[in-house]
Amino acid sequence: MIIWGKNSLEEAIKAGKRIEKVYLQFGKFFPPEFIENLKRKHIKVQWAKKDELRKKAKTSKHQGIVAILSPIEIYHPQTLIEKTLLENSFFVVLDRITEPQNLGTIARSVEFFGGTGLLLPEKESAPLNETAIKASSGALLHLVVSRCSNIKKYLEEFKKGGGTIISLETGNKDLREVNTYRPFSLIVGSEGKGISEDLLKISDEIVTISGKGKTPSLNVSVATGIAIWELTKRTKFL
Repeated sequence: MIIWGKNSLEEAIKAGKRIEKVYLQFGKFFPPEFIENLKRKHIKVQWAKKDELRKKAKTSKHQGIVAILSPIEIYHPQTLIEKTLLENSFFVVLDRITEPQNLGTIARSVEFFGGTGLLLPEKESAPLNETAIKASSGALLHLVVSRCSNIKKYLEEFKKGGGTIISLETGNKDLREVNTYRPFSLIVGSEGKGISEDLLKISDEIVTISGKGKTPSLNVSVATGIAIWELTKRTKFL
């Protein structure tokens, strides 16, 4: 959902709407307190040219401000953890995956195989927009989606509750050799940066999808789908 203008943005913030990103017109003056307020609320800000804003807002009366509101309800991470533990299920952590197409395709796999949802970082994460929903074939609307600034903290809580943490990373144990337990959390990282070191350190298993071809790796959404399929077959119930 797209809104534009200062008043519309301020009302959306007051109403507690989830704002994925705010585009501000490059070269236009905005009061410092206005910018600081956006930062305090952890709202992503990106500068754009006037013509880009006109195309996004589909009007020239945007006042130099265009915002994207998320159509997806965001839950507290504790809700995701409790649901996963209760249902003896799984969820997927997307570490620094910024393409909405990948996010949506991963969500589709999670929902198809009976997972509870996704855990996303506040920063360096794909927007929950129409592209992501379309790529998920609507699966995002049926999952518990959570965001937080400290993924490690909530994964450690998940472990204390009896959950297993599995990271999908190149150059490690073959996925087909792993026998682990539900409930579990699968961590996947960006194709460029991989998984953060602090998340790898708290993982119970670090697994790899081994291939025979000349292509060194798979697209992250394809790899995640394969990993979920294999893990749901191989994980045992406590």
